[in-house]
Amino acid sequence: MSLLIKRRTGNSCLILNVYVNMAEVLALKKIDEGEKALTQLSKLSAEIQGLSKLRKRVEAEIKYLKKGLQRGGQLKENHVTCSNLGQLIALCEAVQNEAEVCGVLQMFTIHGSDKLVVDVVAQKGKKWSKVIMRNPKALHLLYVMGGRDGVKPLDEVADDFLVCAELHAVFYAAPKVNFLFASGVSESLAECLEDKGINVEGRRIPDQELNIPDYSVDDSSDDSDEDSECSQEYCEDSVSNNQSAMDNRNNGLENNAYNQNISNHLENSVNVEINYSSHSLMNNQNNFNSSSETNNADIPSSKINLDVTSMIAYVTSTANGGANFVFVDKFLTDQAEWERKNPILKVLDGYFEGKELITCQEAVDHFKEIVETIGGPGEKDRAQQLLKRINIIPGQDVFKDKVKLGGRVRELSRIIFGTGHSQRAITVTSNQGFVRSAGHQNVKLAVYFHEPRALTEAKEGTATPLT
Repeated sequence: MSLLIKRRTGNSCLILNVYVNMAEVLALKKIDEGEKALTQLSKLSAEIQGLSKLRKRVEAEIKYLKKGLQRGGQLKENHVTCSNLGQLIALCEAVQNEAEVCGVLQMFTIHGSDKLVVDVVAQKGKKWSKVIMRNPKALHLLYVMGGRDGVKPLDEVADDFLVCAELHAVFYAAPKVNFLFASGVSESLAECLEDKGINVEGRRIPDQELNIPDYSVDDSSDDSDEDSECSQEYCEDSVSNNQSAMDNRNNGLENNAYNQNISNHLENSVNVEINYSSHSLMNNQNNFNSSSETNNADIPSSKINLDVTSMIAYVTSTANGGANFVFVDKFLTDQAEWERKNPILKVLDGYFEGKELITCQEAVDHFKEIVETIGGPGEKDRAQQLLKRINIIPGQDVFKDKVKLGGRVRELSRIIFGTGHSQRAITVTSNQGFVRSAGHQNVKLAVYFHEPRALTEAKEGTATPLT
């Protein structure tokens, strides 16, 4: 591209013909925006699932553009415009602006083995956001034409998201699906999505302002250029390996490097889904250090399912005035220290208030056996009082065909959690091992974690009282 630049020197005017490589200008601008996005990502919590994946993708795109700049004239404008960096930057901004983000670029199963990618999982798993950067005119064309070349229009993509959300309920409620249009969206497409139950964010453009003719006949060549611009939506979602995509582009396949079917939304690099149907009273210190009991305030359930660990935590001497000891067993000493910092009864009683307590007969039998064997007099008495408050029901092994026994998965635990699931109750537990193992078998449980507590009254005789 040539630019005529006038430069005045004294009383004369010098006209310069300057050659400007617009591809280089665009690439430098994208690189600068990408590096700023990386800086902002570094300020976010490292505990957000998938954040490192997003960071690596941005870094890979920056590396690709820098490599193109080193080749000089070989870098073309379409290399830059078809880069994923714009989409990734928009995704970075969405992550920064959303509340309580717990996952980025997370996969969820749909239709058997297929997996759908959710750009941002927020509000403790209860909100799914899809970030859409594509030209609003191209999106509208796909919508009015019912798709093209195997590419689904967004209204059909929305159906996939809604079905998937129903399959991955958080505390027995489907996550709210949100489509964020970074470049805008036509009014008719936005209204169609909202009619389906999708929340739409982004600038709304009146259809007539898009200057789209009536497409009542076969596609003309006039719209092919528009529709081929980075020709498919969600290109970054369908690339499972950034390096292979970069290699494709470097081999001159820039028009096809990201062209995957958007209906799949698949990634093959990760196989474990994240369980968002859980709240916790713990942070990362020793894996069991309590956080505020206010974490439970927004869990929508009127039934609480108690497992053996939660019943023991409720009746132990440690939680009932016996925390001022140094025990021979270091683990018991640690529990006493946690109790002094954050009394577990205050947390559990606050959560139990106004809710029906349930448990299965199998859990009660095992709980009684433990208390009778190693519990002290006070713990035995409190156990009897607690059981009077609980509605005891037959156990239901609803996960028998889905969760296989072995390792952390025992039949009793499977029955206890299955009973809670069948009653649409939140299971209160410190058994993270079972929840994690079940999650690896694609069973997501509605649970509320608490710190572990052991029965300690019988051990106080050999413990050292704190002065």
